Amino acid sequence: MQLTLDRHSRVPLYQQIRHQIREMILSGRLPPGTRLPAERALAAALGVNRTTVVNAYRELQADGLVEAHVGRGTTVCAPGPSSEADEDLDLPLSWSNLLTSRVRRLHNPLIQEVARLAAREGIIRLATGVPTPETSPVVDLQQLMRTVVSRDEAQVLRDSPTEGLESLREALASRLAIKGCHVSASRVLILSGSQQGLDLVARLLLEPGDVVIVEAPTYLGALRVFRAAGARLIGVPVDEAGMRVDLLEPLLARYRPRLIYTIPTFQNPTGVTLSPERRQRLLSLARRFQVPILEDDSYGDLYYDETPPAPLLASDRHEGVLYLGSFSALLGPGLRLGWLLAPTSIMGALTTLKQMADLHPGTLVQVMALEVLRTGRLDDHLEWARHAYARRRDAMEQALRRHAASELTWEAPQGGFYYWCRLPDGIHARDLLREAADEGVVFVPGEVFFPDGGGESFLRLNFSYPTEAEIEEGVRRLARAIRWLRRRQAAEAVAPISVAPRPVV
Repeated sequence: MQLTLDRHSRVPLYQQIRHQIREMILSGRLPPGTRLPAERALAAALGVNRTTVVNAYRELQADGLVEAHVGRGTTVCAPGPSSEADEDLDLPLSWSNLLTSRVRRLHNPLIQEVARLAAREGIIRLATGVPTPETSPVVDLQQLMRTVVSRDEAQVLRDSPTEGLESLREALASRLAIKGCHVSASRVLILSGSQQGLDLVARLLLEPGDVVIVEAPTYLGALRVFRAAGARLIGVPVDEAGMRVDLLEPLLARYRPRLIYTIPTFQNPTGVTLSPERRQRLLSLARRFQVPILEDDSYGDLYYDETPPAPLLASDRHEGVLYLGSFSALLGPGLRLGWLLAPTSIMGALTTLKQMADLHPGTLVQVMALEVLRTGRLDDHLEWARHAYARRRDAMEQALRRHAASELTWEAPQGGFYYWCRLPDGIHARDLLREAADEGVVFVPGEVFFPDGGGESFLRLNFSYPTEAEIEEGVRRLARAIRWLRRRQAAEAVAPISVAPRPVV
């Protein structure tokens, strides 16, 4: 019996215990006759006073759900006839029992723990996967909003077509042509962020039990969307040249997947880029096995050294590639705007699904994006962003070499937002997370990015959000936490009882 207590909640601990056990009884997870844990044992397991458990059990007795027997403990009662007294029980609606099994499977306590630790006062956030909060000297979003509202107030207050403003779709099609992707504006669907595109494609193509091929590791948000659709996820390993396409053919033959999802350029979380040779092989295999590819190009414009290879879409001659792009990753997470490029034959179905989700994308953000594209300020902003992020990337590279050369192994990314680091043998990122938070820094453990387990020895560090000074101090704190954890584990292996308390630093 697993119970979770929120010690910051206003609900007393004994009531939290009571409510959770009640839900288990009413849902049938604790059938009649089940013996509840002894009061002392449950108190010890939960880290509470025995009186807290005694009070919870007494409340359950008063509810008529359990009964206590001397020498036999507390057991679940058989259901009795309902009475008016049942209607007067001061008990909340059992919402957790109403959740679908699919939603329950999406719950990830580790992700919640990262978010909780990142909210601590004074913590350095190397986990945040968003652009810098620093204001761009080229694109000031507040000033941009004032400009378009004062000039086009009537337009920005109206709705837009579900597919998005025609002028914005045309501007995006023209921009894609610069990357070698010559497409019609009629194939562009404007989104409320690229995350919506993942959801639309999943709802369009996937039935429960369908197989999706993904990189291992890959973007956490995509894994959650595909799992919510009931898909079975098959991971393909990633190396320094991207997805191991040489391993793909037998997987396609065996599983006959409905979709291949890939981030070929500055992959999240590894930062690697799929080589041109592997891109061509991937397209060839997908065409032979008649499997669509969903290409996520959220980071393709954020390169700091050489220009990356052209998108898969540029070499697609058979309309087998769905292409995701994002303004949010370029201009800021508050500007929830992305786009999906899809074959004309499925645009009607995608538009219907989008209309069901949110009717249409926000008109104001579309007009703002169009202004940035029309005036050429996006290219100027990207030039600024590339220099700003390259400085942060270099700051993290130097900090890792200075403070963590003996604790981590890594490869410097050529673009994107992330460093993907490997821990020493025997050190798991999940165990390190709490130690690092106590030092004042937080990261994302690597295991959350894998579709089928693994990744315990990896972690992802973000360099786009923190300042250069925060990067330096954050890496120093992280390295100190790793060293402390290694010493503690070594001491426990020799003499568990003699482990010294953590030093105050």
